[in-house]
Amino acid sequence: MRKNIVKDPGLFSNAPQSHQISAVYEDAKELTELLVTYFKEGIEEGEYCLLISPDKLAAEGAKNELKKAGVDVEYYLTSSQLEILSPNPFPENLTLLESAVKELAEKGYKKALSGEFSGFRTNFEIKKTGNHLKPCLETCRKAIGKAVFENDKSVTFLCTLPLGELSGRSLLELIEENNVFAKRNGKWKRLRALEGKIELENDFFNTEKDIEASNWTKNGLIINMSHELRTPLNSVIGFSDLLLEGAFGSLNTRQSKYVSNILISGKNLLEIINNLLDVSRLEAGERSLNYEDIDIASLIGEVRMSLLSFASNKKISVEVKVDTSLEKVQADRTKLRQILYNLINNAIKFTPEKKKVTVSAFKKEEMIEIKVSDSGIGLSKEDYEKMFMPFIKADFSISREYSGIGIGLYIAKNFIDLHGGKIWVESKGEKGSTFIFTLPMKRKIQS
Repeated sequence: MRKNIVKDPGLFSNAPQSHQISAVYEDAKELTELLVTYFKEGIEEGEYCLLISPDKLAAEGAKNELKKAGVDVEYYLTSSQLEILSPNPFPENLTLLESAVKELAEKGYKKALSGEFSGFRTNFEIKKTGNHLKPCLETCRKAIGKAVFENDKSVTFLCTLPLGELSGRSLLELIEENNVFAKRNGKWKRLRALEGKIELENDFFNTEKDIEASNWTKNGLIINMSHELRTPLNSVIGFSDLLLEGAFGSLNTRQSKYVSNILISGKNLLEIINNLLDVSRLEAGERSLNYEDIDIASLIGEVRMSLLSFASNKKISVEVKVDTSLEKVQADRTKLRQILYNLINNAIKFTPEKKKVTVSAFKKEEMIEIKVSDSGIGLSKEDYEKMFMPFIKADFSISREYSGIGIGLYIAKNFIDLHGGKIWVESKGEKGSTFIFTLPMKRKIQS
């Protein structure tokens, strides 16, 4: 990769006067190359450099590539001209984003002043903005502007953006910017000419087309495979139930144990298949809701009964507390049932034997608030955001002993978002976790 590192002097410094610049990259290798180029330039110009790395592995990769590019990393780390930090999660709220960027810029700028460096430069990874990229970039510019108080020091703030996450609309907004860098023909360049913009746009739409085709193929395969699997799986579950009920004669203790294991495994597999179907539908853009009046106490009781066997096997009690004055809620019954099922199932899964799970519901202004509390291993604050990402669990060393593929909470969050609600988690270390979500009591009429 060393031969690919750009040697152009002052590539980023030569951008038109602006504290904030942006760069688009395709993969982790290209991001490392971009950051090496950017921070090597800052070090050579005597600036204080704060490298915010995607993760520890990426940080080590950047260090190694800086060394290959001729930078004595250990010397500059010791001299505090170069510092490497782990990233904080990207704030979705623009007010929080502005605050985070302003704090970062202020601290770095003061460090540059106190350390008598010629300037300050850092980077900020922008992800999952959907179609709200422009407000994010404008917020960054505004925050940096507020944080800079001296004119004799340069400040360069690089926003890096993964190409695969940019929508067509976001890309069009981005290429209108003056200070956008991308790799063209093996070299990092600022997009000046219309031809360069058109070339980047074409690359993106070709990539987007390939991704879309791949997603359609994947979703089609999952849907077809799921339907093919569910028929024989329902037979396995049904016949296991009949055997346990003694429909074909009594079973001895060992036989009952094995048939019970078959039934539990079958239900777990069916849950995974149903969740994969839900993910496929979400990715395919299915966003419709079929509203009806729902008695929340009755629905929670129904979900509790469906999970009673799972809870009983672990000798876990599931307590339900519903405000008796709570009126009916307008929501999509199927999706609300799935939300409750995923949260309660998750709580039972992570609760030790002979402990309890509590489900409570009450009205809070014009919203219904539902809490699902477990007595499990608890969560660290670092895990709060990750819990709602697909195929991601908390600390792998702890969670790998529990079944599931990590999409139940992702589905629940998406269904809650569709209803116009919110979900979050509160945890008290090893005393367990509480997942809380709110939904509007009544359907909001779209204007």
